[in-house]
Amino acid sequence: MKKIALTLSLVIFVLVSCEKKGNNGKTVGETKEAHVEATSSTTWHYFSFENNGVTGTGEENETDNAAWFGRDDWDIAISRYSIRTNSGSATTINSRGGVYTYDEETTFSSITEVPADVEFSSDEPVTTSGHGGTTTTIKSAATVIVFQTNEDGSRVMPPVYLQAPVYIFRSADGEKYFKVLFTQYQNDESVSGHVKFDFAEIE
Repeated sequence: MKKIALTLSLVIFVLVSCEKKGNNGKTVGETKEAHVEATSSTTWHYFSFENNGVTGTGEENETDNAAWFGRDDWDIAISRYSIRTNSGSATTINSRGGVYTYDEETTFSSITEVPADVEFSSDEPVTTSGHGGTTTTIKSAATVIVFQTNEDGSRVMPPVYLQAPVYIFRSADGEKYFKVLFTQYQNDESVSGHVKFDFAEIE
């Protein structure tokens, strides 16, 4: 009987140790690390927080976008440094994802709850100009990295990459919240699109 009690105690300890309580008593889930190889700027990698993995990929075209915008089994998608959430113009089934961006001073570890007055932004069409003309892409305001800019707002060249702020992403069903810190954009060979991030559920 003593051995059984001891075993149960150990099991309970392990389960409890996977979570930590914030200063306000809120529960923050175990921090996990994810890796997404999003080296192509025309391919989206659709990621599920619940499954901690990529659900599938789709090209940036009307057919693939329509297929993925009709699914609720992904929460965010990554293409190079761009991010989608399952929300707004990126859903045709009224999924309720979204993103909230913290200021530069907020650290990942300091976040223990979703702010009471938080407003989540949804994906919208964004038009950019380049050598090939203008392109319109549906995506969120969040990015994997931040480019250093000049005083006039133009990018410093060659590009200088800065760490993106901490985000809270809302799940596609609108019922779960995950704090996310992107920790890597390039691999050891300086190849862009090798994305790593830490995330934890906030209850």
